[in-house]
Amino acid sequence: GCDYSHIDDQGLHITVGDDPQVLPVDTVVVCAGQDPLRDLVEGLTVPYHLIGGADVASELDAKAAINQGTRLAAAI
Repeated sequence: GCDYSHIDDQGLHITVGDDPQVLPVDTVVVCAGQDPLRDLVEGLTVPYHLIGGADVASELDAKAAINQGTRLAAAI
């Protein structure tokens, strides 16, 4: 298994077994919870897209959400 510790300017800090590692990433997507929380997008003045469970939590499906995210990224 893998444990996630934190994210900072160095990247994503994880531990695999007993081996701490830092993944040098510049973008992290957190997928957590099963209820949509749209408070952060209310009042935005820039375009945004809701996908996966943020869009329709009752139809939560990881494969569908990944598909939506991939297609959106390709379109952008």
